[in-house]
Amino acid sequence: MSYLFSPKPLVLALTTVFYTLPGLVLAASPLSMGEGNVCTAPHRPKNFVKPVKSSGETNPGNDVTRVVADDVNGQSQVQVHAKGNVIIERNDVTLNSDWADYDQQNQIVKAGDHFTLDNGQGRVTGEHVTYDMAKNTGIGDAGRFEMEKDNRRLQGVGDEIQMGGKNRYRLQSAKFNTCNPGDDSWYIRSGSIDLDYDKNVGVARNATLVFGGVPLLYTPWIDFPLNGSRKSGFLAPTLKGGSDGFELTAPYYLNLAPNYDATIRPHFISSRGIQLGGDFRYLQPNYQGQLSADWVPNDQKSSHKNRAEIDFTHSQRLAKGLTGGIDYHQVSDDDYRRDFWNGDNGSSNLNRQAWLNYQRDLWGGTFDGSLMVQKYQTLASTSGYKDQPYSRLPRLSATWNRYFGNHYTVNIYAEATRFEGREIGHKNSMYKYPNGTRLVLLPAFTADYSNNWGYIRPKLSFHATHYDINRQDNQDSRSMNRAVPLLSVDSGMTFERLWKNNQLHKGYIQTLEPRLFYTYIPRRNQNDMPLFDTAENSFTYDQLFHENRYSGQDRINAANFMTTALQSRIYDSSNGIERFAAGIGQRFYFRDDNVKLNDNTPKNKERKRSDMVAFGRAALSKHITAETNWHYNQDLKTSESYNFGIRYTPNPGKTVSVRYKYGRYENLYDDVYGKMRTIDVGVQWPITRNYYLVARQDYDFNSSTSLNQTVGIEYQSPCHCWSAGLVGSRYTNDYKKHKTAVLFQLQLRDLAGMGNGTLNQLSSQIPGYSNTYEVKH
Repeated sequence: MSYLFSPKPLVLALTTVFYTLPGLVLAASPLSMGEGNVCTAPHRPKNFVKPVKSSGETNPGNDVTRVVADDVNGQSQVQVHAKGNVIIERNDVTLNSDWADYDQQNQIVKAGDHFTLDNGQGRVTGEHVTYDMAKNTGIGDAGRFEMEKDNRRLQGVGDEIQMGGKNRYRLQSAKFNTCNPGDDSWYIRSGSIDLDYDKNVGVARNATLVFGGVPLLYTPWIDFPLNGSRKSGFLAPTLKGGSDGFELTAPYYLNLAPNYDATIRPHFISSRGIQLGGDFRYLQPNYQGQLSADWVPNDQKSSHKNRAEIDFTHSQRLAKGLTGGIDYHQVSDDDYRRDFWNGDNGSSNLNRQAWLNYQRDLWGGTFDGSLMVQKYQTLASTSGYKDQPYSRLPRLSATWNRYFGNHYTVNIYAEATRFEGREIGHKNSMYKYPNGTRLVLLPAFTADYSNNWGYIRPKLSFHATHYDINRQDNQDSRSMNRAVPLLSVDSGMTFERLWKNNQLHKGYIQTLEPRLFYTYIPRRNQNDMPLFDTAENSFTYDQLFHENRYSGQDRINAANFMTTALQSRIYDSSNGIERFAAGIGQRFYFRDDNVKLNDNTPKNKERKRSDMVAFGRAALSKHITAETNWHYNQDLKTSESYNFGIRYTPNPGKTVSVRYKYGRYENLYDDVYGKMRTIDVGVQWPITRNYYLVARQDYDFNSSTSLNQTVGIEYQSPCHCWSAGLVGSRYTNDYKKHKTAVLFQLQLRDLAGMGNGTLNQLSSQIPGYSNTYEVKH
């Protein structure tokens, strides 16, 4: 039997009851939310929320209630009683029950003995429900519920659900999680949960996180956003054990405003004491930045006391075309970053810089100007060695660039820099370099004649430099000038041929690309000139096509050489993806280069040709990639350096990578040079359906030292509702000095993870690593 009732028929709204929860805290309970391994079971778990049944009839219209049952009787506009397979439909709401009483005059529905209610976003089931449609209030003994929105799921059990008005709910004695139907491997139990969708906030009281039947965390009160937006409160704690003992961090997040927030990070280290830290972020239409600071008032493991670190970055748009910024980093002592290092010691020179940049169109071209001041804090190694760069106090630079037609470009670069304060050596024998000012003017003219089969690009530039050097020790102040023209011509051709594979129904395009690069730079005596910001570049394939083998502005090599190179690539003709590329190149010298970095640099042996350099990379198959680089010294008939790497990644969660590196004469540490031979192996591989092995070994054969050892196990639940990782690491934080750490992370679906970010560290250590939580079976 089917009846339609209007006006003001049934409306029972249980919109999406919170679908995100950044807070985690609860206690054990014997109540089960499901049965067995429901992810692989072919049937729905018993006693869970049943799918709602519809009448199958057409929509009766807005605010019209349809009642369908085996038996319906009563008086229209007054009271209706339905029993037997009751289906009540109104707008997006569908109610199934054994019986129902609908009081149209008071707009109240009562239903039982078993009911299931679906509002289009979630379902709730229980024994009885009463709902006042006029006041949007009601109460139901919601034995079980499930809600889903934006691919986020919430399910659980509760004694009672109270509806206190539109978009406001309270659940009593509830246990819930974000797993698949019937999965109760973990859940949150709370005495009560209040949900206010108008204010977008949920509050749980006496909340406990239960994992595997064991209570892990408890809090008397937590609040959380209902739509996943930011909300003040405690973040997931981090746990660690290792060289510094047990460590615990319990950060608290402050959502101060939509455009700025802060995090307070109290950090307990058993061997050192308390470290207090915090972060402050801000974002405005014209500026943004971040301030981070850490402070250890009394380090019990170090002779350094009152230790601290501060990092500050800021960028701002000051006016049209004018921007500026600050980048500032400071630590209290040389050992701070080594002692509080988590695997990446970073640079030993901490940047402290402020700048202004200005850009505009000028004279048919583009103009870029910059004013910068820069100074470093240089950290000494454990042996006391430091190499402090010059400070730039200040540097003023400008570039003007303009295109003329389709072939010609004019570029003019100018710079004025004051250099101060470079030191190098050990604490008791620091050598100070002279201070001075440098002016640079570098105009350049480039032509580009190219088509689809080749190109030729001549370039003519002129490098003018002036130095004013301060008096130092026994040397008087002095000035010097250098003017050098530079001529280069870059040219190349591209030949193609098509390969067809009839069996695979694929085609490949192979290219053959010869290239010639000629450079002429006359000799200039530069041995007495300072070295403010200059070093010799590594000799690589790309460096073959640079005019100057030095970086910076203080040295310009003499040149009369021709670079010859040959490169070949193979592309998939159907999609343009590169499958293979390799190249080899060498320089031929028509005149010797007599420019050295300084007097300590050995004189270059006269050579008719340079070392050879080559590279190669290939996608050997859909899952296997490889790459290599090689530097060969023809005079010594030996390899200067080479490396080879290969990686096999058939599926997410499965990867093996191997990389070998060799260097005949490399900077090993501080100012010590020697031979380097290392092998770096990384693995992530499933050992069963749900367990994954992760491992890394970075080993130096010459020093017989493991630079990094990592081994661990990761687990993903069958229902993809949680994952966990336990990883042990041993890594170097200085030459032949090591630190150890045992890391743990637990990640719950759609909730904050607990641990110290082991997944993020593994992704940077193991090429091709995948978060096991995201791996699909």
